[in-house]
Amino acid sequence: MAHRKVYLAVGRTNTRIYRFDPIDGDTRVVENVPAYKAGYTAMGAQYRGDDKEPLLLAVSGNKLVTIDVAAGKVTDEVVDGLPDDKTWYCGDMDTDGKTLYIVSYPGVPSYSIDVAAKKATAGSDSGAGRWDDFAHHPKDGRLISVEGDNGDLLHIDPQKEQMKVVLKEKVFEPAEASSSAGSRKSYSATFFDDDGNFYAVDSAGNVSHLDLTGTAVPDHAKRIGGGKIPVDDLEVMNGAGRIAPLPVPPSYHEIEVAKKFNSSWESNDPRGKVYSFDVTLTAVSKSTGKGEDVRRFRISFDLPTTTGQKVDASGVDVLYQDGKAYIDAKSDQLLPAGESRPIRVQITVPGDPRELPHEYPLDGLKATRLA
Repeated sequence: MAHRKVYLAVGRTNTRIYRFDPIDGDTRVVENVPAYKAGYTAMGAQYRGDDKEPLLLAVSGNKLVTIDVAAGKVTDEVVDGLPDDKTWYCGDMDTDGKTLYIVSYPGVPSYSIDVAAKKATAGSDSGAGRWDDFAHHPKDGRLISVEGDNGDLLHIDPQKEQMKVVLKEKVFEPAEASSSAGSRKSYSATFFDDDGNFYAVDSAGNVSHLDLTGTAVPDHAKRIGGGKIPVDDLEVMNGAGRIAPLPVPPSYHEIEVAKKFNSSWESNDPRGKVYSFDVTLTAVSKSTGKGEDVRRFRISFDLPTTTGQKVDASGVDVLYQDGKAYIDAKSDQLLPAGESRPIRVQITVPGDPRELPHEYPLDGLKATRLA
């Protein structure tokens, strides 16, 4: 099971769930899911169908925390046999969604939690070393992780008393800490796509990619997106989920963007409405406030993935996936540092024109620099 987005647990206490889109770096707090005061980590995803949000299962002390993203509910229950005085770092669900496997620190047994029965079974001690999340490889089931201090790529073998097996040294750049107090330098959220591409997010929001689709392990991972994902300067604590393979290169370097609604009118084929906007790009980085030349860009916003949806603009390619539209410049279109340019965009939204809004909201509107 794979969706376009994965889920991040953000904040050491009052932990919130953020939904992360690996294409454009869109990272939004899931507003209907309340904060969990004590904080949780060791999170996994239990998928319930292609068109449904997964249940997220995490651990806080001796409690199993269940996060129902769709219903906006966070509940916890004590797990029989799980110690209440430990901090758990790594977690992932098994392939059938019935067991959450978690690891703490050296000297503490690992545990397998039957999430239906709320019962924990002790396993091997993790042994020496440090890592902060792992994910099952979709092809061979191995737990893959990264050591934050030196970037070593690891296989975590639950059958061994020394679980850490170094697959290759210094594959990733050393992890960065966030600016929040006490933040760790760790790769605290890891996940795969269905093909076996491995992604690791560090505490500060840097995202790295490593091609593990074949038998060979590349020498070096690549930091992708051209910037950190925005998590409000909080610490990324853990992650869960699996994604569909990325159809376009990722881009997280946000630039300034504004919209001006022009007009709307009814359409017949498909039945619905057409909305006209001027979307103005400004060649200024949102993170630094500094001007920087933009040669190619991506505009993205929420758009239901339904038959008949359409976006029209000059000189762009458009991709529709999982409730979003991604508009990429086809070729270099130099926008000098600090300057602005409007782009006329028409959006066709199917539906009953009487029920569609006069102005389409363009929720999630953002622009990123591709080159």
